[in-house]
Amino acid sequence: MFEHCDLEDLAAMFGENPAPEDVRRTVLRLLRGQPLGPVHPLPDRFAYEPLFHRFEEYARRADNLPLQERTRFYRTLRLLGRGARELAGDGRKGAARLGVYEALLARSWVLRFENPQEMCRLAQAAVDVAGRLSLKTHGAQRVADLRARAWGDFANALRVADRLNEAKLAFGQAVAFSVRGTGDPLLKARILELEASYFGTLRQFASAQNRLDLVPEMYRQAGKPHLAGRTLLARAVYVAYSGDPEAALRFNREGLALVDREREPDLVGTALHNQLSLLIDLGRFPEAQRFLFDSRARLQSCGRISRLKLRGLEGQLSYGQENWKSAEIAFREVKEGFKKEKLRFAYALMCLYLAMALLRQGKADEAEKEVLAASKVFFSLRIHREIFGSVLLLKEAAEMRRLTVLILEAEVRNIRQAEMKYGAVQTENQAP
Repeated sequence: MFEHCDLEDLAAMFGENPAPEDVRRTVLRLLRGQPLGPVHPLPDRFAYEPLFHRFEEYARRADNLPLQERTRFYRTLRLLGRGARELAGDGRKGAARLGVYEALLARSWVLRFENPQEMCRLAQAAVDVAGRLSLKTHGAQRVADLRARAWGDFANALRVADRLNEAKLAFGQAVAFSVRGTGDPLLKARILELEASYFGTLRQFASAQNRLDLVPEMYRQAGKPHLAGRTLLARAVYVAYSGDPEAALRFNREGLALVDREREPDLVGTALHNQLSLLIDLGRFPEAQRFLFDSRARLQSCGRISRLKLRGLEGQLSYGQENWKSAEIAFREVKEGFKKEKLRFAYALMCLYLAMALLRQGKADEAEKEVLAASKVFFSLRIHREIFGSVLLLKEAAEMRRLTVLILEAEVRNIRQAEMKYGAVQTENQAP
């Protein structure tokens, strides 16, 4: 909705060259439902919320720029927002300017969920601009820092676009330039954080954790508690994937205590989902129930898929508390939701959860049908052999009418663990 008009829409509200603190203060007032006065009518909060957070991200990046470069930064963002491929005198063939450099990285970052290929193109353009920055003007070490940062963001963009071999080489460039730079601890922490995401994508969780081991403390010492919290939340995910939910829960709680909940609401929503899931996996059902009660409003403020996943967690909580019928109702709703969204792996897994609830109620015929429906979908996907073995076992047990709750629960655990360890599937684009 806002791809071409985000800065134009807010420029009238903030002016051509907004001060970062003015932007942050105004954004927070709008998100809290506080009108700005008779001149500016209050827009629809939920429609504009992503736009406000995007503009706040732009303002943070402009914060350290000189006034002239800040003006150039916003002008470049407006050109990029209109789909400009070249940036006239400030572009790939023109003068290299800090404002252009920051604008390219800012625009690349906000597109990470929307357009990975454009994210890569813009980050690569930032690498080019950084390569032409004046050593005389900025100093050799400072330029090395800027080049390291651009290469790090470019490597991360390549990771997001699933160009993993290229990402590996780009991370090497980022590290090489950082060694020649000023030794900025924030830059080192940022590169380690991004590289951890790369190893997480490769499912090399030990390598990812190694890179995150020191990063939270590096951010804390630099006076950046939000960044420390964000890193702890990422570490919690990798620890959970490695099979230690207790430690993952501890890291997740530490991270939530540090992050700025207004700054990255989507991150906080994901972390809250993860915490509820970990409590359920650990069998701490009363605590999970209290957490769900306290956090429901925040959990439900996320997107449609997140709400479906939350409903699935509610079903798992009901199942853990032996409320079989409530679990069945929740699992049926989520199964149909995933079917509508064409998320085939998630749909098939929910069929198995539903089969568990049905078996607990003595509905063996219905449970067997759900298992067979799930196996048909799983076998149509490119799944890892460990998942394949579990699905084959369940299919045979259902066909022989030897399906039991113990077998089903054990294999669902195996499937979930294999999914975390190896990834789910490459194909999620056809309806079951």
